[in-house]
Amino acid sequence: MKIKKAWIWGLVIVIVSLIILIIGFFLYNIKLSPSTNTNLEKCNTLIYNGQAKTNIVFFSDKENAQKYADFFLQTEPFNNNKVNFNFYYIDSYTPKCEIYKNIATLCYSKQLIKVASSCPSDYIVVLDNQEPRIRSSTYMNIISLNIASQLSIFTHEFGHAFSNLADEYVPAEIPSNSKNCVSDCNNFLRDKDGCFKGCSKESYFRSINGGVMRTLSSNDYGLFNKNLILDRISRTKNALTGFAVGDQEVVDCSSQNYYLIEAVYTNEMIDIKDKTLENGCIGSNGYGGFSYSMVKIDGSTLATDEFNPELIFTDIQLLGDEIIQGSASESDRAFLLKVPVIKDAKELQISKDSQLLSQINLNDIGARPCLG
Repeated sequence: MKIKKAWIWGLVIVIVSLIILIIGFFLYNIKLSPSTNTNLEKCNTLIYNGQAKTNIVFFSDKENAQKYADFFLQTEPFNNNKVNFNFYYIDSYTPKCEIYKNIATLCYSKQLIKVASSCPSDYIVVLDNQEPRIRSSTYMNIISLNIASQLSIFTHEFGHAFSNLADEYVPAEIPSNSKNCVSDCNNFLRDKDGCFKGCSKESYFRSINGGVMRTLSSNDYGLFNKNLILDRISRTKNALTGFAVGDQEVVDCSSQNYYLIEAVYTNEMIDIKDKTLENGCIGSNGYGGFSYSMVKIDGSTLATDEFNPELIFTDIQLLGDEIIQGSASESDRAFLLKVPVIKDAKELQISKDSQLLSQINLNDIGARPCLG
C-alpha cells in the first residue's frame, strides 16, 4: 500500500514538474502584442515640414484647424520657427468633453489619446463649441479650447503645455520648475520688457506688463518668455516623436506602437493603475517639473521626457474684462503617459525634482505567452 502511495505521489510530482516547465517555457518565449486598437482614424495633414518636428493635431474640421494654425504661426516666436512644427487634423471623431467643475471644457481622456495616435501627436488641441462663460483648459499635452473665446486663448494655453509657463494674472498656482514668475526682479537673467509685480502670486514678478499669459487682449509673450519658448523649440528638434515618422506627408501610424501608462499622482506618490501596449504614433506628454526615463537591461538610461500631471489650467477673459480669469487647480484624476517601445528597455522610472517616485516594469506590458 505504501509503495502504491509513493508511486502516486511520484507521478503527481512529475506532472507538476512538467506543468511548471511548460509554463516556464511559455513565459520565457513571451512576445509583445499590442491591444487590438480600432480607435485609429484618418490622419489629415494640414502643414508638414518633415520629421523630428513638434506635431500638433487638431480635432476639428479643416477650416477651423487652418484658422488656429495660421494664428499660431503669426505669433512670435513661432512665426520665425515655422519649419519646426507640423499640423494635422482629425475630423472623423468628436471627442467627449466634460464641463470641469462647471466652469471649463476638459476633453482629457484615454480614448482621445488613443484616437489622436492616428497622427503624430505631441500636442492635442480639441476645438469645442461652448457658451461664452465656459473656460478653456490645459492638462498635460491636451488643450481644450472653447471656440467662443478669443483666438489668443490658443497661444495662452500652448504656453502652459509647451513651455510650462505660469499664469501671469493673480491668483494662480505656479507649476513646478516654471520660470516666468520670479520672487525677485534680479532673477530675470535674460532680456525682459520690464519687471511688474503680480505673477500667479501677489508677491511674485512678471517680465511683461500685459502679455498673453496675463491678458487675451494681447498675443505677445514678452521677451523673457519668448526665450523660454525658443529653448523648448531647440530642445525638441531631435525629439523621439520624429524618429519613426519618416520624411513623408502621409504617415501610417497603424504600423507603430507605444506604451500607455495610466497613473494617479497624490501626496508626492504615483500609483500605477494600468499599462498597455497600444497601436499608433508615439507623441510627447507636454512639459513640466516631472520626468521619465527608460532603463535598459544593461543599466543605461535613455528616452527621457518631461510632463506635468499636477495642475489643470482653466482660463477665460469675458467681454469687457482686461485680465484673464482662471485658475490652476490640483488634478483630481488619473494622468496618461505615452512612452516609446524601445528594444531592451526593462523599466520606466518617473521622477520629480530628481526624486524617484515610481519604477514600472515594461517587460510584462501587453505580453502574451506564445510558442516561438
